[in-house]
Amino acid sequence: MDHRYDVVVVGGGMVGVCTAIALLRAGADVVLVDRRAPGRETSFGNAGVIQPEGVHPYMFPRSVTKLIGYALNRRVEAHYQPSSLAHVAPFLWRYFRSSRPDRARRTYEANITLFDGCVGAHGALAEEAGAAHLLTKKGLLRVLRSEAALRALEGELADLRGLGMTVSTPDAKALSELEPHLNTDALAGAVHYEEPWTCQDPGALVSAYAALLESLGGRIVQAEVEGLSGAAGGWRAALRDAPDLVADRAVLAAGPWSKALLEGLGLRLPMGIKRGYHRHHAPVGNAFLTRAVIDDANGYVMAPMRRGIRLTSGAEFARHGAPPTPVQLERAMPRARELFALGEAVDEAPWLGARPVFPDMRPVMDEAPGLSGLWLNFGHGHQGFTLGPVAGDHLARMMLGQGGRFDPAPFRAERFAAG
Repeated sequence: MDHRYDVVVVGGGMVGVCTAIALLRAGADVVLVDRRAPGRETSFGNAGVIQPEGVHPYMFPRSVTKLIGYALNRRVEAHYQPSSLAHVAPFLWRYFRSSRPDRARRTYEANITLFDGCVGAHGALAEEAGAAHLLTKKGLLRVLRSEAALRALEGELADLRGLGMTVSTPDAKALSELEPHLNTDALAGAVHYEEPWTCQDPGALVSAYAALLESLGGRIVQAEVEGLSGAAGGWRAALRDAPDLVADRAVLAAGPWSKALLEGLGLRLPMGIKRGYHRHHAPVGNAFLTRAVIDDANGYVMAPMRRGIRLTSGAEFARHGAPPTPVQLERAMPRARELFALGEAVDEAPWLGARPVFPDMRPVMDEAPGLSGLWLNFGHGHQGFTLGPVAGDHLARMMLGQGGRFDPAPFRAERFAAG
């Protein structure tokens, strides 16, 4: 006879693991299921930055010059696979429409409370999980290749300062003191965001949180979820090559796999995919970085990791599961080497992952419309790693009827009903 849990959480990334921990702390009997060990998919491959300044969303650029570059598929920060264009075009159009300045501002305003406390929530969880040593508290650098780029950020920086964040624009001398091995000759300026933390092994941090989940009494099952269905007033997760899991309620936090599972239940949401790549490189000689560095003009990040300097790409738009095309890393490499002495790759091949995103760059954290007892916590885009603890706490409160951590309205699924 099936053991019936209070909650089954589908998805073992940062968001799913943190949701399971929050529910467990509230007294629920929780099982988490994923096809791989926790932290081995999307949460594994990011730049490892816990970034409260991410309150400003990554919206579709409106610059005509950039749009032409995107159409010609020649830019570093964004790329599309021509064979996938018909598939991704509807999402790109919605993304473009949602990126109007007034709509982007609404996302920023909704994000203020969503991002509030994200650093402290990670700090407390990492300490309890014995993983605080993975975190470095030296902020984040955004380097700029033109004075115009610096001026374009003035409004965003004013917003952040208004929220109480410490943001500076170091000159070449101050920048060299922050990162002695960064070549400032190619730069017109930089922004130092002081609040962000850098994780030297994102996958290991999620694994540590998962170990904490188990130590608190949660169960983790490694199996592929083939589908979700109602089961005697609750929910059943049908697993491949493993017994089904049955629970009173279910949480769908499976990142880019969430859409297909939800569509199997007849609910379609306009989620898209931003694929991303990374590869680790050994620094040349004694060169080092102490914090992540974003190249504003080219969309890549160089981040110090246990394995080396992780070079991450911008966004690739393609079908989920399409063959890898890591051209963005190839295009980024000469630009990265202008700034830092990157040596040979230490990985055999680039890593590829997929970020789940909605057109307005806000996640869905809500009970699924028309599917009582099924809760959704996905679509966090570039910020799932940052937002895992606060998103998990918010959804757990919602599920337990305690009210959310913040106003849930901007993150409800019904916002897409009008198209």
